[in-house]
Amino acid sequence: MMLQELKVIDGGLAKPKPKMEEWEAQWQWCKPLIESCLKYQHEYDIIDIEQAIKNGKFMLWPHPSKQSCFVTEIIEFPRYRAMNLIFCAGSWNELEEILIKGIEPFARFSSVKKLFGGGRKSWIKALQRKNLGFKKEHIISKEL
Repeated sequence: MMLQELKVIDGGLAKPKPKMEEWEAQWQWCKPLIESCLKYQHEYDIIDIEQAIKNGKFMLWPHPSKQSCFVTEIIEFPRYRAMNLIFCAGSWNELEEILIKGIEPFARFSSVKKLFGGGRKSWIKALQRKNLGFKKEHIISKEL
C-alpha cells in the first residue's frame, strides 16, 4: 500500500508531518514560561513573540533543563549595538547560566556593547546580590 492510499479517521489522506525546526521544539516548552511573564507588560502577546522568534527578530535562549529560558533582541542604535533582555523565566541559577555562558559571549561576538532589560524590583535585588555588573537605571513611561 502506498502512503497516498492510507486513510485517517476524518477521511483525508495520511501525510507525514513536516519536521519541526529546532526553535519550534524548544518553543513548545518555553512558551508557557514566557506566557507567565506577559502579565507584567502590555507591549507583546505570545503570538507576537513567537512570530518574532520565527522571523529572527527575537532570539530564544533555552536552558538544557527545559525549566528556564530568555528571549532577547539586538537593537541597533546610531552609536552602538545593544541587546534587550526582553523576557526571562525559570530558575535564577539557570537564567544566570544562560546569561553568562550563552548570551554574554554571543553578544560580545556580535559587537553588542550593552545589555539592558526591564523587570520587577526583585530582579534588581537579585542582580545586585550576584554582582553580575548590571547597574540600576530608571525608565519612565506614560500611557496616552
